[in-house]
Amino acid sequence: MGSFDSYRTKSSADAKAVLSGGVATLDALTSSLAGMAYSGPDALSKAETAFVAALGDGDVEKPNEAVDAAYKVTRDALRMGAEQTRVLERFVGLHDGNNFGVTVQLMFNKLLKDEREKMEKALSETSKYYASRADAIDKFSHLPKLSVTETKSSSKSSATGGKDGDENKDSTSTSTEEKTITSDGGKVNVHRAKALAALDAQTYVDLAGALQSMIDGYVVILDNLEKNWDKLENPRGKGYGGYGSGGSSMVY
Repeated sequence: MGSFDSYRTKSSADAKAVLSGGVATLDALTSSLAGMAYSGPDALSKAETAFVAALGDGDVEKPNEAVDAAYKVTRDALRMGAEQTRVLERFVGLHDGNNFGVTVQLMFNKLLKDEREKMEKALSETSKYYASRADAIDKFSHLPKLSVTETKSSSKSSATGGKDGDENKDSTSTSTEEKTITSDGGKVNVHRAKALAALDAQTYVDLAGALQSMIDGYVVILDNLEKNWDKLENPRGKGYGGYGSGGSSMVY
């Protein structure tokens, strides 16, 4: 059993580190959210209008910097949140009170599981953005398409009774022709541009919403962890060799 004590002790230290760094983490996440380019009740329409205007020059393949920045910040935050939530799940699991204080642990474990699954679902859903964007860009007909045609030809000849005797010759030649094809006179299809802008704008608000949801869930987790630390770490009470009847009511 001694070997498990070391894991239990480490899980407490890891959970304590998550809690002690919680305010700084939340401050950084909140700052990232506040720094996003578009916010407020009309964030979606403002983003979509700006994105349509940016596509007016026809360069639909250039990255959307606002979405790229939100993508990186949000997905890093979601990954961090899911990882730290698993740290807390391990902490609670290794401090099982064998039915003592079980209500507190069950309620906190449910909170952890629910929030982690939301973070992991958001991670999975947001990962599809660039594939969807590539498909949308492929539908623009004004973009030049390169067509390459390769032609190979070969010939054989033979001669007999010549000065050098019989002679056979083989020859092969290859020619390549490249053509650049454009449609719509090289003009951007306005509806395709709006579709791409709508995709970018929707992804942007989805990312901002996922980050806000992650922050909300994370602050509730840390608040409950701080208020119920003793009951979670010592479900049987501190007088019971590290465990004890630490109470069965969760503090909110």
